[in-house]
Amino acid sequence: MVVGSQCPKIGGLDFLKGDPCELPCPGHVTVIEMWATWCGPCRQMFPHLTDLQRKNKGRGLRVVGVTNEQNNAKLKQFVAEMGYGMDYTVAVDADGELEQKLSGPAGVRGIPHAFVVDGGGVVKYSGHPSDPQFASAIESALQACKPVQVALALISSTREELMA
Repeated sequence: MVVGSQCPKIGGLDFLKGDPCELPCPGHVTVIEMWATWCGPCRQMFPHLTDLQRKNKGRGLRVVGVTNEQNNAKLKQFVAEMGYGMDYTVAVDADGELEQKLSGPAGVRGIPHAFVVDGGGVVKYSGHPSDPQFASAIESALQACKPVQVALALISSTREELMA
């Protein structure tokens, strides 16, 4: 299960940093990366994920780091201390939905672990975020994805009308 299948919607997340979003993020390529504060290899991935987010945000990439640790005060402090070294959306899997709906069925046995989900919600990769196939899956998904465009209302008022 998982790679090639539709990613289930993950709810019950408490967002600690970044803009809250649905998982997967509709119309965007989404990286869902599982991590923990005590995990040394996870910490080594933070700069890599930050770099991916910065380079590809304009192309429709959303990186969301998710932990299942429950001490929100400790987590908020940790994320604040990481600052720009962890510059992407960070959430807590408060209800265990990520484990129940995605990582459990995928057979995830360790962290860090990342899923790449394309703009249509299909899982394209499941594995370690340092694996070269991770970057390839992101690039392929970004090339195939056209970010959702939001139409803005046409302004037909004059400056004077708007300032009044």
